[in-house]
Amino acid sequence: MRILHLSRYYWPRSGGRERVVEDLAEGAAALGHEVEVVAVQSTGESDKGGRHRSRVTRVFSFGTLGSQDFAPGYLAAAWHRADIIHVHHPHPLADLAVLLRARRTPLVVTQHADLRRSPERLLSRMTLKRAKAIVVPSRAHIALCQELEGFETKVEVIPFGIDEARWATVPPAPTSGPIRALFIGRLVKYKGVDVLLRALERVPDLRLDIVGGGPEAPRLRTLAQALAVTDRVRWYGEYPDEDLTRRMAEAHFLVLPSVSVAEMFGLVAVEAMAAARPVITTDLPSGLREVNSHGQTGLVVPLRDPDALAQAMSQLAGDAGLRERLGAAGRARVAERFTRKQMAQAHIALYERILADRRQPES
Repeated sequence: MRILHLSRYYWPRSGGRERVVEDLAEGAAALGHEVEVVAVQSTGESDKGGRHRSRVTRVFSFGTLGSQDFAPGYLAAAWHRADIIHVHHPHPLADLAVLLRARRTPLVVTQHADLRRSPERLLSRMTLKRAKAIVVPSRAHIALCQELEGFETKVEVIPFGIDEARWATVPPAPTSGPIRALFIGRLVKYKGVDVLLRALERVPDLRLDIVGGGPEAPRLRTLAQALAVTDRVRWYGEYPDEDLTRRMAEAHFLVLPSVSVAEMFGLVAVEAMAAARPVITTDLPSGLREVNSHGQTGLVVPLRDPDALAQAMSQLAGDAGLRERLGAAGRARVAERFTRKQMAQAHIALYERILADRRQPES
């Protein structure tokens, strides 16, 4: 089967959506299918190569118009031969590409999140209307994604999966030295890193590693100085995806203190669980509830509550046995529900069903 993924960005750019597309493409390629990913490549971005079984076509972007890339070559690349086209939303450039393409090739969409800009939603809805199936990673997405209204009968729930073998190689947490919490993600408001810093102030013996960059970085560094926690925080900035396991190896647990349902799934929590690290998440009505279970794979705290977050971090920091038990349960849950192979197999089954229905003679 020839599968064409239309993604905005791809590895080596690191992000939750980029990692999902990579694992889906590589998982299908490992099952013997011919997979191509079309993605935008910006100035100064390089592909180190040698990592993929799938083919990656990178289209140069001359810049952005608003929030969208100006990459005319994308429209041509989207015409490459395929049995199935898989679009990863939101992505107006891919919407335009598939709407210009002949309609003979069946279309599948993964709805990672909704578009924020309403003028582009018309293209998005046209793509959803044409799609044979719309994939979401959790039941919560069906309720949270407003663009899915009217298309519920097309929705298929397939959890995101990761290459668990990569994270299984992460060694156990250090047994000496200070206890370290870890945050990985974009430094944007909905990630709640300001709440995390306020909670850190309340746990004086804890250290924190922050991996990621973004527009909130200057404000967060100023806040850390005001809270007098600067000497306990290591700021790594933007970090290569292939080196994230090193940061995980130094951590005792992961904290994902998001304050908005813009945190739709929390893939980094799955990666931490695969590395046998317990996770602390917030009680968002999003896919996070289907990833982390309070008292089983980690701890769940109320939104925007530094005191509750501090209490949870203090509990994990002070109880090695609890960390070990939650970490082992998290790794088992990933093996049961969130692997790359399981995600790829479920998508291949969906593609095959769509192609079989297409071949059925009309009565």
